[in-house]
Formats: sequence, structure tokens, C-alpha cells
Amino acid sequence: MMLVLTDALLASPLEEKKLQSEEQLVESRFVPLFASITDQLSTRQAHYLMDPSAYNLFLDTNVRSLWDTSSTTSALIGKARFIGLKPSDRQALIGAVDNTLVRYAFEGLEHYGGQTFEVVDVAVNKSATMGWVQVLMESPIIPDLHLDLLIKRNSSGDWNAVDIRFKGITYVAVKKHEFRKIIEQQGVTALIDSLKRKNSDYFRDICAKAPATLKGKAPC
Repeated sequence: MMLVLTDALLASPLEEKKLQSEEQLVESRFVPLFASITDQLSTRQAHYLMDPSAYNLFLDTNVRSLWDTSSTTSALIGKARFIGLKPSDRQALIGAVDNTLVRYAFEGLEHYGGQTFEVVDVAVNKSATMGWVQVLMESPIIPDLHLDLLIKRNSSGDWNAVDIRFKGITYVAVKKHEFRKIIEQQGVTALIDSLKRKNSDYFRDICAKAPATLKGKAPC
């Protein structure tokens, strides 16, 4: 399945060359990532399940730097509301969302069943500010699936993921109504506390099964 961004179809030859260059940058950034994810999950799943700190280190080293959590958080609650937050609340919410994404990665580790992940297509828009990375997930037990990462180029020129799409539905589209409803009815502190509580409960449970020597090491 080919990813198509409509304004890319209107690009001039010079613009097309620039887009190709940007797509190569995207590939150089995300192809190794998914190769590493496949390698680590397929060879070290059992170790990571017993040693949450080792898996957390892998995520810190290889994954978190390629995800723009600030942009994800802004999309979840709406840009105007995000900008209007007090700096302390904004950072607290970004941190809570970041830890939530890490929790999802740990939940994925628990359910991993031999899947492999491969970047099969990349597309960026005409202005080279947004794009998609399409990932093929091959599984030994279910039909192959495609996951799409929405990517954004930051002011430093780096491409980072900001959302993920599966079967045409993005994470932000699924969660934004819940997030915004909590803020509207109870305030941003209630949303931050809710996310922190869910994350804390989850990591407390998995760390209780880990060796006592890991106490004090993230995420324990």
C-alpha cells in the first residue's frame, strides 16, 4: 500500500528532489529503529520481562528520542488549550503522556508473539514538514498488518513520530475526546493525576515481579 500526500503530487522537479532527500533522512532515522525493535523483541523478550529496567533503558536509548511527546500532547488536548497551560502544568502533562507511551511499550512487550517490523514506505508533504512512515508487521499467527507513524520535522530538521495509525484510526483520534472531557469537567490537574495513577499502578505491578535489586531503577 503506497502512502500518498496530495500536495506532494504538485511538487516541481526541484521540490521533488528536496522531498526525496527528506524521505531518505526519514528512512535513515526509522529503518534502523524498527530493525532494532525486531531484533530486541525477538531475542530478549524473556530477559526484558524479568528486567524492566533493561527494557526501559532500551526505550530510552532507541525509541523515546524519536517521539515528539510535546506535539502528541498538544494534539490530544488541542493546540490552543496546550499553549494556554501554565508552564508547570504543560510540562507535567507532557511527562505524564510520555510515561503513558512507555507503559504502552511495556504492554506491547507482554503481548509480543514473534512479530517482525519493517519500514516499507515513506511519504512527506510538499513543504517537508509532515509525513508518514508505513511499517509492515508480519506475524507467525495472524495476517500481516500495516502501522503508520505520523511524523513531524522539528526546528532542528529532525523527523520525529507524533502519532500512530492502525486500520485508519490514530491514537490521538481515539484518546483526545477522553482527555479533553476530563480537562473540561475537572481541570488539567485531574487529567495529569489520572495518567500518573494508571502508570504508577501498572509499573508497581510489573516491578513487584522483578528482582528486588531493581528497586530504584526506572521504571521501578
